[in-house]
Amino acid sequence: MKRWIIFVSDNALLFLIFGIAFSVSCALFLRNLNVEAFPDPSPPVIEIVTLYPGRSAEEVERQITIPLEIALAGMRGLRRINSISLYGLSDIKCTFSYDVSYMQARQEVINRISIVSLPDNASPRIIPNPIGEVMRYAVVGNRDLMELRTIQDWVIARYLRTAEGVEDVPSYGGFIKAYVVEVKPENLIKYRLSLSNIIDALSNSNVNAGGRAIDFGSQYFLIRGLGLIRNLKDIENVVVAYKNGTPILIRDIGEVRIDNVPRTGIVGLNKDDDIVMGVVVLRRDAKSIPSIKSIKQKIKELNSLILPKDVKIVPFYERGKLVDTVIHKVSEIALLGITLVLFSIFLFLGDIKTAFFVGLVVPMSLIIALGIMAVRGESANFLSIAAIDFGIIADISLLFVENYFTNTRSYGPGKRALIQSTQEVGGLLVLSIILLGISFIPVFLMEGAEKRIFAPMVKTYLYAIGACIAITFTFLISVLTLFVKPKKEETPIVRILEKLYSRVLNKLVKLKGRWVVLQLTALAVLSILILKNLGLEFIPKMDEGNIYMRIIFPYSISLSEAYENAKKVRDILLSFPEIKTVNFKVGRPEDGTDPTGPFNTEYFVDLKPYSQWKRFKDKKELEKAIRKKVREIFPHVDVNISQYIQDNLDEVMTGVKGENAVKIFGDDIYILDKLANQLEERIKKVKGIEDVGVFREVGQPNLVIEADRDTLAAYGLSVEQLMDTVSAALGGKEATQVIEGDKRFSLLVILPEDLRQNPSKIGEIPVILPNGSYVNLSSLAKIYFSTGASFIYRENYKRYIPIKFSVVSKDLAGTVKKAQDEVKDVPLPEGYFMEWSGQFKSLVEALRRLSFSGSLSIVALFTFLYILNRSVKNTLIAMTGILFSLFGGAISLFVVGSPLSLSAMVGFVSIIGISVLNISFMMSAYKEHILNGLSPEESARRSASEKFRAVLLSSFTASLGLLPTTLSKGVGSQIQKPLAVVVVGGMFISGLLILLVIPALLKYIYVEGG
Repeated sequence: MKRWIIFVSDNALLFLIFGIAFSVSCALFLRNLNVEAFPDPSPPVIEIVTLYPGRSAEEVERQITIPLEIALAGMRGLRRINSISLYGLSDIKCTFSYDVSYMQARQEVINRISIVSLPDNASPRIIPNPIGEVMRYAVVGNRDLMELRTIQDWVIARYLRTAEGVEDVPSYGGFIKAYVVEVKPENLIKYRLSLSNIIDALSNSNVNAGGRAIDFGSQYFLIRGLGLIRNLKDIENVVVAYKNGTPILIRDIGEVRIDNVPRTGIVGLNKDDDIVMGVVVLRRDAKSIPSIKSIKQKIKELNSLILPKDVKIVPFYERGKLVDTVIHKVSEIALLGITLVLFSIFLFLGDIKTAFFVGLVVPMSLIIALGIMAVRGESANFLSIAAIDFGIIADISLLFVENYFTNTRSYGPGKRALIQSTQEVGGLLVLSIILLGISFIPVFLMEGAEKRIFAPMVKTYLYAIGACIAITFTFLISVLTLFVKPKKEETPIVRILEKLYSRVLNKLVKLKGRWVVLQLTALAVLSILILKNLGLEFIPKMDEGNIYMRIIFPYSISLSEAYENAKKVRDILLSFPEIKTVNFKVGRPEDGTDPTGPFNTEYFVDLKPYSQWKRFKDKKELEKAIRKKVREIFPHVDVNISQYIQDNLDEVMTGVKGENAVKIFGDDIYILDKLANQLEERIKKVKGIEDVGVFREVGQPNLVIEADRDTLAAYGLSVEQLMDTVSAALGGKEATQVIEGDKRFSLLVILPEDLRQNPSKIGEIPVILPNGSYVNLSSLAKIYFSTGASFIYRENYKRYIPIKFSVVSKDLAGTVKKAQDEVKDVPLPEGYFMEWSGQFKSLVEALRRLSFSGSLSIVALFTFLYILNRSVKNTLIAMTGILFSLFGGAISLFVVGSPLSLSAMVGFVSIIGISVLNISFMMSAYKEHILNGLSPEESARRSASEKFRAVLLSSFTASLGLLPTTLSKGVGSQIQKPLAVVVVGGMFISGLLILLVIPALLKYIYVEGG
């Protein structure tokens, strides 16, 4: 190391230029650095949807969901399988462990579902994860909704799928074009035809054929048979049958027209009641910034070159704006944090030139760290940058410079002082890195969601610390050689503080041992009491600057009625001046990508910047006002308020649309519904819980057509033949598809609407018999109304019913514990049990892992310190840094009213190593004085005085480095704030305690303690 210092010092100008050039090069790479707004904590989730039109929830479960679940069982890394069966749709989510890549999981699912035998008209497909949604846009123009939807489906969505990182572009709203043959029942009887005859005729009249190639003379010809349906006239002229040698055509039986597929959902935007919307979803591994740039470029090309002049794409939500907000806020926090660190260095070193160059180490370290991430293709996010303590990074160079300043008083500025400082500090730098590494063991051993959140931050930390060490022993040494001439006197502020501390220190070292023990005991007791009463939460909610509200109306509500209600809610939302945009959805998209019904209404609310708000001080007050206004009009509906990304994330993490949920498992959906009602009423009584609601499984009105098997047998009909007729007559059936260029549209066969929607006339539907005669449907089946299953929820192959709820108090664990106590005496039948999931479950699992890794870290820390000191006493003295850190962080959390969360725990991890290092620093000086023959009291006094500036500077700069993060507000600032509070308060208080308690403790241990 000595040779290296001499080499750098002799070539100082070269290393100075190299350091600047390397930092500039890394800064240029930052253009390629992808920045995500927030870390994605979700595991790999593969979602499979299967449309099974016209079938009830029970039939979907029996015919689709259970066979798929059986096929998907036993996949490597499969942690949980959730399914929802509802009318006409099966939705299955396979959640894998974090060590399985998304593509591996996807391929495994594809392999399994490809071998499942399902009904002919049911085909499972994988849909993208909604967490990847980065843009919503409206398709606007002077055209009807059917034409706009056609353009969206066949032009826009296809083109946007070619953008970088895009997985899918689902469509919502408008009308899906279809060719329709509306058959008149009297004509069926007149011509003695069945609906099956018509469907078969249409299907058989829509084919092309190919033949062999033939030679005509010297030329080679291919044979093509053209028979595809091209227009309405072709459909009208399709021959269904012959009667007395006369062809019976489709136009003889019914009306042929262009219509739309029956709607299952409607979308609106602000005052536009009915729009066509597209949603751009990225692949899981896609990077937001380059992908959004590519998407915007594709939209520009579509608007200017491809779409009709009167049709435009108008984005109204972009995650890119959230990313831009995050980047702007991070830049502000970083700049202010670095400035404060620079100020503290100047305050203690008293030299603006030195403060500037030492302060320059911090941005250089950060730039190099981010440059490394850019080169490695890694992504940064708000937490991984804003939660970095620039003061802790600066401590490495500060330790060296402060020691150099001290040595220049004995050796003068130059190589000798640099070499001496390196020899003295080198070991401490190694010690600091080891201590930081040991203290970060709990973070290194994190699993699940917490690892996905905090691992990028730790990685950035490590890159920055490594860069800081390299800069310190290259660039900083060259700067000290070329430019810095240390002052021989302390700065005024340091002199004043040292004078005050000297007076206090003289009294401290005279304290009796029992007072020292009492101090430590009091600190320990207070720390435990404060931490115990702070409350526990998993991770603070990240403010996205929006509201995502879901209102559940009665399950029996029609789509049109729910739509009218949704417009009323939309008007309520737009009455708040704090709201910028309201995008509402009713029901579900026709492709089944959202497993819900017409009773479900969702509202994406984009908020204006908080600086423009006048009536409400924060978003919570606005949410409270919204709830109040909605309940004034709809007092008995289920209202749930979340955020856009958070809502999708909660569903991925819990399996249901809710922040937390208690799930009751059992076989009978009616018993489950009864139990859920009991739990719902009890949970509503718990203070701190809101948005309680049961995901109802029963209550769906059904019109039942029950086949009379004896009568069918007498007429020579099978149940399948009867049900085919019922399915085609009431639900409509796709006979074939009409191809228009590269577009495909369904050709549907239906009965008149008045017949399909009039229960009294349904029994008059004619059913053809094998002998060619007809009977009414009512003669072959019982027709009656009943109530059946709306949804059937399953998890890990067993039925359950979820009761979702949100915790609005600061104590997640305590509030859920109260809810558990409230429902624990609800009797459950044999074979029925309940399970709590969501953020509470994630917290419990994380605490279990942290209790092990935290214990391991403490044991490793004790072992390392013992090997270093060869003394249990010295080791225990150094370990008091843990107590000081806990006390300082706990007091800080208590003062700001923040609960103990994983974010705060990572803050404790960040400062423990520094506190132990500062104590070891003082203890090293103490032992040196003891070896020189000074008394324990004098040794304690001198060691504390000598290390006063170093300890105070280390603590002060570490506190100031994250002070801007502690004070930040608004979008994205919540998750790292508890971490910052712990570091800011913990480092400052821990530093003071080290200066006030350790000197007396050293004297006590070595004198009164033997």
